[in-house]
Amino acid sequence: MNVKRARVRLRRFLGPLLTGLLFLAPVLLTVVLLEWVMGYLVAAFGPDSFLGGTLFGAGLMLTTSPTLAFLTGLGMALALIWGLGMIIQNQARDNFEGIFDGLLGRLPVIGTIYRPLAQLIRMIGSTPSGELKGMAVVSVRLGDNTDILGLLATPEIFDIGDGPRHIVMLPTAPVPVGGALIFVAVDCVRVVPGLGVDDLAKFYVSMGSIIPADLRRQASDPGLAKA
Repeated sequence: MNVKRARVRLRRFLGPLLTGLLFLAPVLLTVVLLEWVMGYLVAAFGPDSFLGGTLFGAGLMLTTSPTLAFLTGLGMALALIWGLGMIIQNQARDNFEGIFDGLLGRLPVIGTIYRPLAQLIRMIGSTPSGELKGMAVVSVRLGDNTDILGLLATPEIFDIGDGPRHIVMLPTAPVPVGGALIFVAVDCVRVVPGLGVDDLAKFYVSMGSIIPADLRRQASDPGLAKA
């Protein structure tokens, strides 16, 4: 009897605990994800990093306090970025992008990293660049019952020896700027109507918890389910 009572008490205790954990799970996961992102930001822009040291050195020109020097340098950098943004908004954006692409894109090592990152970030930001007009969100069929959302790099069709292929980027969650660039048979690639690059980015960053409305409607359509 004592064992049964102990089990009942344990269940009564664990029941509300598990319910509370499930209720708070989205909040806890959000905090963990933000902490993970902040760790990378601190490593890249903190006082001990190269960029942080540069900001710290700039701030030392106005104050001797280490904390105020870093914050002052950060404020100066934000002001510079804000001014650049104002200039780009009022001038030809394509001209500025062309200058940066020409300078950084031609560097042997930096160019190979800069070009794909610039392309993806401009798509997420809906930059009206000519080279991005043909890119679209697609569904890639792998096997008989598996589909993966990806990004069609170009509408051009290639042939590497086994028939016509599309080049598709398959992002990773929760950081969609990375992933795999694969050649996929043309008949296995389908453009997803009504789905934008920003929807794709939110889908991967949220690890599938933010599902685009168009996908929800398709999933709830009984006619499509039967097909």
